[in-house]
Amino acid sequence: MIRNVLMIPVALALAATAAYGQANADTAAIAKTRSAFEKSVAAQDASAIAKLYTADGVEMPPNAPAAKGRPAIEAYHKSFAQQFMNHGFSLAATDTKVLGDTAYEVGTYKQTLMAMKGGTMIDDKGKYLVVLKKDGGAWLIAYAMYNSDLPLPGPPPSKK
Repeated sequence: MIRNVLMIPVALALAATAAYGQANADTAAIAKTRSAFEKSVAAQDASAIAKLYTADGVEMPPNAPAAKGRPAIEAYHKSFAQQFMNHGFSLAATDTKVLGDTAYEVGTYKQTLMAMKGGTMIDDKGKYLVVLKKDGGAWLIAYAMYNSDLPLPGPPPSKK
């Protein structure tokens, strides 16, 4: 009887260690998805960006309607690339939590964009929140929302 009672803490410790190991593996896999996203955005590869989302994924960019599904996400990024050239993009995760086959990540981004019309350079920084789903061992983005920390530009000067 005492032997069985002693086995319970050992079994719990082994289970916790296995769960911790799986959580570390999942966190590392999520970091790979984040890195692939950074590279795809920096290259303005709309197709590669869309493939990092679940088939029914949703991207919720600022100042635009939500893009639902890979074709819409790809179209959004193609349109964005026609308006702006990317001169640098990076993400910094500040919190990643794995909850079974679902995870969320919170972080910050920095990007430098050049407007295709006029060549104006824009240094932007902000925050993001993504929900990821494990799909066949890969972590894909199910929902992504992000917005800038910078204020909106003021109204154009009035013509008098």
